[in-house]
Amino acid sequence: MTTGTNNGQHGGEWRVDFDAEVVFSNGGALQMQGFRLDIPGDDIADGELGELIVRHLGLLMVGSTKITRRELLQEPHKGSRNTGAAGSGRTTTDLTGPATRAAWPTGSDGAAPGLAGLVDLPVVLVRLLGAGQPVADRLALAPFDLTGHAVVVQTGRAAGPYLTEDAVALLAGQGALLVATDSREGNGPVAAALAAAGLPALTGLTGLDALPATGVRLHAVPFPGQDTSLIRVYGVTDDQH
Repeated sequence: MTTGTNNGQHGGEWRVDFDAEVVFSNGGALQMQGFRLDIPGDDIADGELGELIVRHLGLLMVGSTKITRRELLQEPHKGSRNTGAAGSGRTTTDLTGPATRAAWPTGSDGAAPGLAGLVDLPVVLVRLLGAGQPVADRLALAPFDLTGHAVVVQTGRAAGPYLTEDAVALLAGQGALLVATDSREGNGPVAAALAAAGLPALTGLTGLDALPATGVRLHAVPFPGQDTSLIRVYGVTDDQH
């Protein structure tokens, strides 16, 4: 369930697939083939796209940009940096499905503490849709500031592993606080690695397509009862930035 306003961003986000050449004023050039960026609307001029490339990559001393091929794609934003693709308004998106489960690391006494109250964490959203193998490795996580975040990995409802062991080590080392995914893997190698790293995990989420690429907070609350694996999860977006 989604409530609030989204100004068309969540249901109609656009990206552009393009080839380009960036020429630097102090010599040298950068060739780009099959590169994709989030864009704010359903079209963009070549000059504006050139500026997005420069901002997204943080390039200095650019003399000119030339777009040699472009294709507009209606697909969810991936979180391109500094592209001005965020929408505005506030939404609450229910992410709980029939297969949603929580796994909490055991304490020093061997007991699983479960969730005592509300989880409220900023989200790093890692979208793997369209990847040949929807598994996030260290390189997939490298662009993000993971410290203090809930890392949400969208696989397209894959049944198998959604993180590599190296990626789990990176999450723990950089101070991520929670991992969530639409993958249905509940008791496999990823779950074991996350438990060993002391990271709680939420699996079997739904509705991740409705989340914008940035500006989301993950909320989770326990269902009443003794089963600590049952939990309601939702995303809250207040992205007026």
